[in-house]
Amino acid sequence: MQHSSGLIPVLPASTTAAAATTTQPIVLRPTMAVIHVFLQSLLPVRQGDVAFDYHTPRQRFFNPATATPAHAVLSITPTPGFYDALTRAAAADSSGSRPTTPTPCWAFLHRPWALDRRRVPRGTTVAASHKAFDEALTVGNNTALAAGLGMDVPRTGILQGYKGDPDRTIGIVGPLRTASGRAALKARLETEFGSFEGVFGLDDDEGERGESLVDGEKDGEIRCVAIMNAFHPEEVYTVAEMALAMGLVPDVVDCRGVLYLTGAVRGPGLEAALEKGMAVVCVGHRTCEEWGIRHLARLFRERWPGLQVQELLEAEEPRVVKQSNSKSKPIGVSASSNLVENEIRSIK
Repeated sequence: MQHSSGLIPVLPASTTAAAATTTQPIVLRPTMAVIHVFLQSLLPVRQGDVAFDYHTPRQRFFNPATATPAHAVLSITPTPGFYDALTRAAAADSSGSRPTTPTPCWAFLHRPWALDRRRVPRGTTVAASHKAFDEALTVGNNTALAAGLGMDVPRTGILQGYKGDPDRTIGIVGPLRTASGRAALKARLETEFGSFEGVFGLDDDEGERGESLVDGEKDGEIRCVAIMNAFHPEEVYTVAEMALAMGLVPDVVDCRGVLYLTGAVRGPGLEAALEKGMAVVCVGHRTCEEWGIRHLARLFRERWPGLQVQELLEAEEPRVVKQSNSKSKPIGVSASSNLVENEIRSIK
């Protein structure tokens, strides 16, 4: 098998135990500590990731075990609307309280590097996750999305070990519970994401000529889905080998029953996938991040009905490049902006 990317395919066990179900008591409003325990169960802290407690109150009387926020604000990046939402939440919560006591507020950012801490209201906690969020709540090892698309989650295999982190997963591969026509699957994806950056081989059911490929399924139907956070030839080859090992394709060069779902369009990866007959949907980097924020907000609302949850999907402002009065090159990008870019590169 070709694994120049360092990925290790982990196939599902032949038998799986039924997941135990427990009834959780409904808590109207959680403490900061409870929120963080729950969030870290979804988004484990990864090697080299951003600090999970990205911004915390510095007041000596702040205690996350007792602080109970009324508002939670979730955003991809710290946009102007993010600061406005925090300010409004703090003002609403402070009515009737002592002016000297900052009201606790909680927020989440996926890409927090540009956060201006001076604009964050006193008493506000900002949690952050970059790698784990990409891994579990975009197009990667996202079992919630897999279930929504009709995949047989217990039978999925994972691709693990990425960019020097042996614990980091990059995707899952597995069967649909029922083979799907291409148009029906595309409609399901539109419901989940709303828009795509690129769709290849999923626009119609052409090719459904009645010829059987695997277990009597028609060659125009999709029976296997790969949800992947990378799109290079190496990952495409690994997906093909995993699909073959699961009995979902006849061989690694004929993957007409496979859908490769990812973020941005990558030329070499797309060429490799189409050569194998895979259908490909690239939802776009920003679009899959928005899916994760919406899903996280939905989980919070279901778990804590008394917590007022606001998700912000505001577009980022274009970067302003300041011009100096001298003849030297423009400042801004070469100064503070580059500090943010360097931090992002170090984490990636």
